[in-house]
Parts: sequence; C-alpha cells; structure tokens
Amino acid sequence: MKVKLPPKTGVISCKVFEPELSALGIEESKIVYLEQNFHRDPKFLLEKVKESLAALEQNENIESVVVLYGYCGGGLENLSSRRLKLIVPLAHDCIPLLLGLCPGNACSGSGDAFFLSPGWIDHGLTPYTEYFASVEKYGKEDALWMATEILKGYNEVVLVENTAGLLSHHREYAREMAELFGLSVREIKADKSWLFDLLSGTDSEFVRVITPGNSVNLGMYPSPESSAR
Repeated sequence: MKVKLPPKTGVISCKVFEPELSALGIEESKIVYLEQNFHRDPKFLLEKVKESLAALEQNENIESVVVLYGYCGGGLENLSSRRLKLIVPLAHDCIPLLLGLCPGNACSGSGDAFFLSPGWIDHGLTPYTEYFASVEKYGKEDALWMATEILKGYNEVVLVENTAGLLSHHREYAREMAELFGLSVREIKADKSWLFDLLSGTDSEFVRVITPGNSVNLGMYPSPESSAR
C-alpha cells in the first residue's frame, strides 16, 4: 500500500525510516534525511532539524512538513516555523512509530526487548555495530563487556517487520546480534496505521498538526513510560 503526502508537503526524517518511506512510495526528492547518530546529542539533533526546516522554508512549493521524529530527549523542543505547518507524531522516540503502537499504551515486552528494524540495521548504530568498532580499539574481551553493559536489562532482540518487509541479511543481523550477547530473538509484524496517519497529515490523538508560529513542547506528549526505548 502506498501513501500520498498532502499537497505541498515535505518530510524531515531520521535515516532509519528510509526503508519504510521508500516502500510507501514517498518521493525521495521530498525527503530530507538526517543521520541516526545525531540522536546522541538532542541539542545537536535540534540544530540539524532546524537547519533542514529553514531550508524548506525557502521553498515556495512547500507549505507543510512531516517531522518524522519522536521527541528524542528534547531533540524537537521549541521547534517551530514562521510559515510552515509541522506535522509531528506524539511519540517519545522512533520505536513506537515503527511498531505502530499508540503512545498511550505500554509496548508489550518493551522493558526487556531491544528493537531492530531494517532501517536501524542498514542505517543506524546499535550495540552490535559498536562492538565491532570497539574491538579494534580495545580488543574483543573489553569490547564485549562494554556492549553487554549497554544491553544490561535486555533479554531479547525483536526484529520489527513494518512496511518495508525483511530481507535475509536483516534476519541474519538480528540472529547474530542475539547470539553474540546471549539474548533470545523473535520477529513481530508492526501496525502501519500510525505511520500512515502521520504521512497523510491526519491530525489525530497521536499526530499533532502545529500551525505556523507555534512550537513543539514536551507537554504535548504522553507520559514517557509508554515509550518503547
């Protein structure tokens, strides 16, 4: 199934959503992708989102922008536009969006589950990728210890199948990551409706349309306890 963006709408998105946006038929020319590692510093992420938004404001053919990000620890705080409408998901991070779970509901099993998606595997950083980067600096033993510390409290790797589907290398990645860190692994199918509503510009309980001059703020979002990761 394809999604049609509202007329004169652009998208600012974390790179981890590239497989989903491609599968949904969103034209790449309408999307500004930002690297997943920007999440490490919410202030830096906000700066980069603002830069992308400022560039879109100069495009007279754009009247609204889907901001495909969760709140991300303050990465969208006070984000606003002088003339563009912002369409924002009421999620604290990306995982509920990938799962399709409503922000008012706890993610089943999320407390001990490390979620992966095709986009996270192809474009993001995980303890698995960081393990291999650390091996060269610290050796296998110390690298494994550091990665295991990051995953302390997790019991399983959950591979999420959303609109993009799963390829063999995604399953292999999840299986090898789980094996390395002594975790179980399983697959789940996501509910696509939240992502569909967001990209179609539907103002709902879980999608907020912010008019020009108004800004994103933490008070818009549900309790963070419902966030997946």
